Amino acid sequence: MKKRVGSVLLAAGLVVVAIGLVTTLVVTKHRKEKDFYVKPTITAEQAISAAKAALPKLAAGKSFVKTGKKGEKKLEVPLVLDGKIVSRVRLNPATGEILPEGQEAPAYEVSASQEQAVKIVQQAIPNLEAASVKLGKHGEWKVDLTLKKAVVAGISVHGGDASILLDGKASRDASRLLPG
Repeated sequence: MKKRVGSVLLAAGLVVVAIGLVTTLVVTKHRKEKDFYVKPTITAEQAISAAKAALPKLAAGKSFVKTGKKGEKKLEVPLVLDGKIVSRVRLNPATGEILPEGQEAPAYEVSASQEQAVKIVQQAIPNLEAASVKLGKHGEWKVDLTLKKAVVAGISVHGGDASILLDGKASRDASRLLPG
């Protein structure tokens, strides 16, 4: 009797392991189909050239204030190309100073006026430079924009036709936070 129970348990264990393996293979295959990658046909140098060509056409959009989970405020100004938001610049909400990417300036009140923020970014745009480049998840090139050697924004360049891509997250934030 004990041998029989042991055989049944062993068989059940093997079935569970087999089901787990099949499930893992199916999920992995599904993930690979979902996450696509397209090898770029343009070089990094061509992506930088496309970003440099777009720089004189950039304009500052309407600024907006984002409120974080703890009530902290973030002041942002979108960079607009041909009426579309292609990037954003973050500013210190207390002083209006342009912040390098990754730098936080925690503030619970916005002292800098939103109109002044737009002016500051508009004045900084002629001084922006296309610097380093890295490959994105889907074959697009991500070109860093620097101001006084500090990265302050980034532009995505299509890996196939070198067109400047829309910044979807910045566009969603702007449409959600800007009136009308």
